Amino acid sequence: MSQLPTPQNNPTEGSPTTIDDICEDPSLLDAGGPGGAAGGVYQNIPDGEVVQDIQDTYVSGQKTGTISEFVIFNGKPIPKEIAVYLRPMIQAAAAEGVTIQVTSGFRTMAKQQELYNRDSYNSARPGYSPHQRGFAVDMNTRGPGQYEWLVKNAYRYGFVRTVIRERWHWEYRGNWAGQQKPVWASAEYRWAPASQFSIVKRNHRCGVADANGGSKNMSSSTRWGGNLGDRHPDRQQQGYANTWVGLDGEHLPDKFDREDPGWDQRGPAPLPPT
Repeated sequence: MSQLPTPQNNPTEGSPTTIDDICEDPSLLDAGGPGGAAGGVYQNIPDGEVVQDIQDTYVSGQKTGTISEFVIFNGKPIPKEIAVYLRPMIQAAAAEGVTIQVTSGFRTMAKQQELYNRDSYNSARPGYSPHQRGFAVDMNTRGPGQYEWLVKNAYRYGFVRTVIRERWHWEYRGNWAGQQKPVWASAEYRWAPASQFSIVKRNHRCGVADANGGSKNMSSSTRWGGNLGDRHPDRQQQGYANTWVGLDGEHLPDKFDREDPGWDQRGPAPLPPT
């Protein structure tokens, strides 16, 4: 065994008009509650699951460190340092009947270049993607119960949303239980601990319709919006959306507050019984 020390808002007059402005305007991103502390659990990863592959990490085109061991989830490489928190989370979801799948993990420079060449609108420049930093994970949020489960539980395993436009993008921002924090996840390289709503605020609005229809805007023409029913707020708010809204059209934190008070104050998930 490898051991690791181991309300939806309507547009108002004078509102920002571009996607970036809407997603970054601080007046639209109120704090909206404590959100809970990002924690994390860890388990050892069997040697047979570890892939040896030396890869560099990057932030803003700058090399920040090296990862040498990965674990594969749904064909996607995840640094072992992150896998020890991700695997227990996926297992916990499965125990509740929810299948969480990884759709993108760590990206090499060559992989990011390939994505950028294919779609420069929806892909970061090589060396600039969060997926080249080491701690970003994309997960499927369109299936039954997947997004709702992640919103309610992922922070307990140290994973929080960090890209306001993307419900599927999560990053490990927990306490690194059981191991020393990797060099590539230092404050110098833009890593910082985060709670449930400290980056993507509980109450916000984001997106505006445009002709491109890429995944960076939240409207009925997007890849996400195309899977939603006509009553979903993403289809009704003139392109604007609060991205904590679930497939049933309800703002999930409000729903959890009503159905399960204290859901966002439960702290790190415990290790499963041995």
